[in-house]
This record gives sequence, C-alpha cells and structure tokens, in this order.
Amino acid sequence: MAIARDIAPAILRLHPGLDSRQLEVIAHADGPLLVIAGPGSGKTLCVALRAVNLLLTGRAKPGELALCTFGRSAARELQERFTTAAKACGVPGDISTAGAGTIHSLCHRVLTAHAETVGLRPGYRLLDEQEQRLLLQREFGAVFGPDRDILSGRGWRHGMHAASEAARYFDRICDELIDAGDLAGSERPFTAALGRSLLRYRELLLEYNAVDFAHLQVWAHRVLQDDPVAAAAGGAARHLMVDEFQDTSRVQLHILERLAKAHGNIVVVGDDDQSIYRFRGASVANLLEFPLRYPGCRTVELGANYRSHRNIVSATSRWMAGAAPWETGGQCHRYAKSAAPHAPETHGNYPAVISVLGQDPRDEAAQLGELLRFLRESGVIASYGQAALLLHSVRDEFSNPYLDGLERAGIPVCCAPAGHDRIPTGGGVVVTTIHQAKGREWDAVIVGSLDGPDMETDRIGRTLAGYGVYSGEPEDLIGEFDRARQHYVALTRARHLLVLTAAGEPGGRFRQIWHAAVPWPSADRDSLSRQRFGPAAAGPRRVFDVERLDRLVIRLNAPR
Repeated sequence: MAIARDIAPAILRLHPGLDSRQLEVIAHADGPLLVIAGPGSGKTLCVALRAVNLLLTGRAKPGELALCTFGRSAARELQERFTTAAKACGVPGDISTAGAGTIHSLCHRVLTAHAETVGLRPGYRLLDEQEQRLLLQREFGAVFGPDRDILSGRGWRHGMHAASEAARYFDRICDELIDAGDLAGSERPFTAALGRSLLRYRELLLEYNAVDFAHLQVWAHRVLQDDPVAAAAGGAARHLMVDEFQDTSRVQLHILERLAKAHGNIVVVGDDDQSIYRFRGASVANLLEFPLRYPGCRTVELGANYRSHRNIVSATSRWMAGAAPWETGGQCHRYAKSAAPHAPETHGNYPAVISVLGQDPRDEAAQLGELLRFLRESGVIASYGQAALLLHSVRDEFSNPYLDGLERAGIPVCCAPAGHDRIPTGGGVVVTTIHQAKGREWDAVIVGSLDGPDMETDRIGRTLAGYGVYSGEPEDLIGEFDRARQHYVALTRARHLLVLTAAGEPGGRFRQIWHAAVPWPSADRDSLSRQRFGPAAAGPRRVFDVERLDRLVIRLNAPR
C-alpha cells in the first residue's frame, strides 16, 4: 500500500489492525485535513499516532506539535495516548515540549506572552468557574448595581444564582465574539443591561489582574489580530491538530485559524452528529463549513465502528439519518455517513437492541430492574457498573422514578450530579446525563424517558439572537437538530447491548428505532444469557478518587 510507505515501521508493527482510512489520516503530512470520525472509530488514537509519525519520519520536532481538544478529560486522554504511543514506538529524545492540551491552554500561552496588550499585568490570575462566580457574587453591586432594577426582573437580585446566570451569559457572549458595546446599545432593556454589566465586569477583571476562561479566549484572540504575533505563535507550532472540532466555538475557530495561517498545516477531527454543546457556544458550522474555509482540503471519513454490536451500529445509523430534516432549501446540514461495524462476526447472535415499555413510570422502572437483574444473575455482566442509564437530567423529578425502581429491585446505582467531568464507578449502575456520557462507553446502555417531553435547548442563544450567534442552520429546526444529536450520542455509547425505555410508546422521531428493537418480554433470553460482556467494569478508563468530587451522590442500595 502506497500510504504505508509514509508511515514509520514501528507504528505498522505495533498497530497491525489499523484500517486503510485510519492509515490515511496517520500518513497525512502537510496541508489542511478534515476527518469525519463516527462513534468508536478510533479517532483519538489516529490523532496521537499521526503526531508520533511526524516525529518518527523527521517531518516535525516535538516542540512543533500542537494537539488540542475541547475538554480537560479529553485532553488528558489525548496526552496519555500520545505519550504512550511515542514511548512504545521508540521516539527518541524528550517529547515533553510537544503541546497536548485544551484550546484554553494554547490561549494561556499566547496571553501570558502578551498580557500587557489587553491591559493585564504579568502574573495574572486565571480564575476557574467557581472563582469566577464568587467574584461576580462578591462584586455584585459594582457589576450589576446600575442596572439592578432591570436585571431583577430576570431574578438577578443577588447571590450565587444570579452570579451563575450572569456568568453563563458572559461566557456565551465571549464564545460568539459578540461586541458588548453593541449589546449595551440595544433597544431591549435586558440586552442593554447585559452589555453594560459585561463591560463593567471586564474592567473589574483588569483591576483584579484576573482572567476567566471565556476572556482568556477573547483576549488571546485580540492579541492574535497582530499579524507578527500570530505568525510567531503559529510558526512555533507548525502542525496543529484539533480533536472534537464539532465542539469548538466561534472564538476558538478564529484563534485556530490565526495560528494555522503561518503554515496551513491544520488537521481537524470531529463528528457533526455528536455536536451537543451549543448551549456552551459550540458551533457545528465550524465542522460543516471547514472545506469552504480551506478550499481543496482533503477529507477522510472514519466510518468503521470498533465499539458496538453490528445491530447497534445499524439501528443507530439508520435512525440518525432520518431523525431530523437534515436537508432544507437545497442545503444539507449533516455529512452523509457510511458507518459499519469493523468486525461484525466478533459479536454474538442475540438481541442487541431491546425496548422496555411500561404502563407508567413505576412499571417501566420495574421492568428495567428485571432486565438488569437477569443480566447480572445469568452472568452476562459481571458487575452492575458495566451498565449505564443515560437521561437528559439527573434532577430528582427525572431520575427518582428510575432510582426508586432499581432500589426496589435490589440493584445498586451510582449517580453523578450535573457539572462533573468524571463519572463515579462504585459497582452500581451508572446514572448520568447524556452530556456527561459523551466520550465514554459501557457494555450495556439504557436510554430512558423516550416518551418524555422535549427539553429546552439553547435559551441563552435565543436571547442573543441577532447579535452574532450563527449556526448556519434554519432557526426553526435548531431544537430538533440538537435533540437528535443528543440522543445519537446516548445511543452510540453502547458496546454490546442498547436498551430503550419509555412509559408509553414513543412516537415522532423515535418511532423507527423503537419498532426496530426487540420488546423485552419476548426477547430471546437463552441467546442473551449465553453472552459474556465482562468481566471488567466498563465506563471511563481513568481511575480517580471519588472523595475529591464534591456533591457526588453515591447510592448503593441504601434505604430512602
């Protein structure tokens, strides 16, 4: 194979199972490349091995590599994959100068070198999310006081709730590169008050010599508008690789483009079907429109799924293709996919997609408990921790019917509140949100409440509409697109068994996949009981100290 000639022998020897498209990504040398990577396609491994290949083939030195991704957990995994692969492949010398981290870490390096450009002093303090909100609460009068009467109508009177709400708006304005001065001049009272408050907050940050994560990006973007600075920063990292590109915001897109302008060597990897962070400012348009920004760029689709049972791959792929009206007005808002199981023969012949239909929430939870107990007692799973229940929210009104039902069935659960980037492992069924589950996988995944009401999407984006928020999608379909993508992420977390549950037969967009599933009461239990999904508990690959996670709720069959 011609591509193999461009790949270091050590990589081919240590990873003989790489498919042709993965090899194409790893062998890519220079210029822009778009990688459409579906669930379970090995994209993070490909990014890490491409970086290693650049080193082994002499195309780059460690300090000329910049690998970045969206969140800290994903960045840690990318760093681990790169370091492990580099050592295994025998990369000589010190590789610590290779930059692998979040986009925020790139911004931090840029801003540290040019802090005075935006009015900061050397040694500025970087505020985490909690510190940002504490500052807004402490200085509430200084930031919001002049507009207190207007803001109180939104419940922004005082306290941490108001600080948290304001921080969400401020962060989104920064992510979208919306001019606070334009907001301050709005004829809408709340929008104008929001803009004025943000301007006062920025002055306060400079006074404190502090930066929150949102302004870290905004001010790094401002610094990079200087062409010599952008050229120097981009030239130092001659090979820019971005994982989870569908999760990038408008300001992050422009930062990455400024850094890549010096060399044009930018590789972005992502899946528009898994873009679920619009409420944080992520724009799926960054991925969909990448070929327009870099005409002539190569595109590679990683369509082989190394994670899931063939029936799960087939059912979820077909469902996603018809889950929303992706093509409107002659424009398609989704890349066509050709997902397929990598080795379909490796999975057994058993019902891999099952539906649980209850007469009411209590009956739904009872039947789910019966299914899970069957899996455990028949040895299909060695631990309840190999199963996860994914919900839109783990607030009491959404999770309690399931928790109570599993408790009655004697099944332990581990429930992680929203806001944590890691998920507990305590031997019980993991109960978590769809957003927290992204990037993770379990042997058995239950997607609950398919008959429930649609959740509100992007409240802040609607408030800021008309001031720079851009998705490239029809405004009346954004909610439908978002809900389809969220459920696709949930459905594709399953390795061996996907369970759909509802307290009333779901219709609408779930009709097709629901009818493709095998109802639990009539499922072939004999063939299922012969399977073995264990023995190791599934879920996140990283080990962590549960005690360090404040507000973590672990329910292990404890009485209520």
